[in-house]
Amino acid sequence: MKLLRYFIPFLILGFTTSGAYAQRFGQETSFDRQLRSNDDQPLREFVESKENIDVREKSKNLEISGDVRFEWRNIQEKGVVRWEKEENEDSYADSYGEGEKIHKEYRYLRGGDHVDQRGVPLSTNDFDVEFNLKIKYTFKDAWAMAHLQFDNPCGVRGRNDCFGESPVFNKEGSEVLRKVKRDNRYAVKGSGEGAAVNLKRAYIGYNMYADGAHRLDIIFGRQKLDDIFDSEVQFSSRYDGILLKFASAVDEVFDWYITGGPFVVDERVDQFSWAAEIGFLDICDTGIDFKYSIIDWQKHGKNRCFIHNPLSTDFLNSQITLTYTFSQCLLGKEIPFELYSGFLVNHAARKTKFTKHKKKNLAWYAGLYVGNVDKKGDWSFDIEYVAVQAQAVADNDVGSIGRGNILDEELVTIVPDSADHLHDCSSGYPTGYYPRRGNANFIGWRFEFLYAITDNFSLDMICEFSREEDKRIGGRHHYRDFEIEAIYAF
Repeated sequence: MKLLRYFIPFLILGFTTSGAYAQRFGQETSFDRQLRSNDDQPLREFVESKENIDVREKSKNLEISGDVRFEWRNIQEKGVVRWEKEENEDSYADSYGEGEKIHKEYRYLRGGDHVDQRGVPLSTNDFDVEFNLKIKYTFKDAWAMAHLQFDNPCGVRGRNDCFGESPVFNKEGSEVLRKVKRDNRYAVKGSGEGAAVNLKRAYIGYNMYADGAHRLDIIFGRQKLDDIFDSEVQFSSRYDGILLKFASAVDEVFDWYITGGPFVVDERVDQFSWAAEIGFLDICDTGIDFKYSIIDWQKHGKNRCFIHNPLSTDFLNSQITLTYTFSQCLLGKEIPFELYSGFLVNHAARKTKFTKHKKKNLAWYAGLYVGNVDKKGDWSFDIEYVAVQAQAVADNDVGSIGRGNILDEELVTIVPDSADHLHDCSSGYPTGYYPRRGNANFIGWRFEFLYAITDNFSLDMICEFSREEDKRIGGRHHYRDFEIEAIYAF
């Protein structure tokens, strides 16, 4: 394992085609970046030679697809709010019992007078407009794919600051004498944005070997973890790195594959992770698939905040997944069914104070997927039960339902000068309650129904809700989300 940790940086540098400078993006000066963006003559000529190929000739190898979406969500989130003891408040023993105080502060975190970390009001309704553009070009044994996502909140453009300052000049306009406060609370406000762009995927693939029964591919660039590995409770992060995939088959027994590789977590501190998965598909023609995956997030050393071996990277996750696919005649039509389940263990979890000196490192799920949507009139329905303990999946990688977490907290976040419970050990009386929360520590249900109105236009409806798996970690918490999304795919 130690050898792999030292080998990963050289592996990534060895396979990347953009050279050593690419690893410095985000850390270089603007002038350095400008120099790096100037292609050398051989590379410039190579790229320009592709620009002169006729579009009609390119169309044989070019695939363009995308979709436009309009989405409405109604979100309810309720939990224990943060509170601090006021100076004029009576002693804890006289005023509150621990259970009584926490119960009084269990309330909605969205709507009303609640605000986010910036102090902006939080609504229970969310509207988004989204456009996805996907481009893929394949020629002989290599291909490239890019996916741009434009996901913007709805609303008009307005002045979104509430207070500011304006300069006051002298008569000649040559000097700023002072600045006066400006009150913008009465100006037009709006939630709309038009510039939220996400480079969702951008990668290059090359087929290194293929003989009909075996195939070996290498892919480097940006993908999503859930594009590569199968799970309903993890793999929501991006995968910027190198991926190897080998696929083969054993006649009349199963098809199988193995895939994996290293990816970048934080280039500032040379933090890399790796993941792998092996799968056996349609075992003995029974429709049963078995998959095993492993991902290592552990950081041995200091992170960018100079914390040695941070708790947030204590994740070495193993997961097994079982899927059974079959068909049944329903309403005079052959309908596909899929039963699926998974079980996950985090082997790197530690017993900590805020998990009550226990390991909370397990997650599991089970679901049923019925139908398939391909053309007008098709439909599908998915029902899923999910349980994720507090230390099972890293906060940045939790998949499936989640718990809303509108305050964007993490399980390992520490509030200075506060205790994990209600007591300040230095003073002997409570100063407040600061719940340890995050994206894990939940159990819940998810229902999804998709219906194709035309061959391209469909409606997607999702209802999901969750509550805390262990209320001793962060207190009680309830989350509910109802979503309707109109999608036009082309």
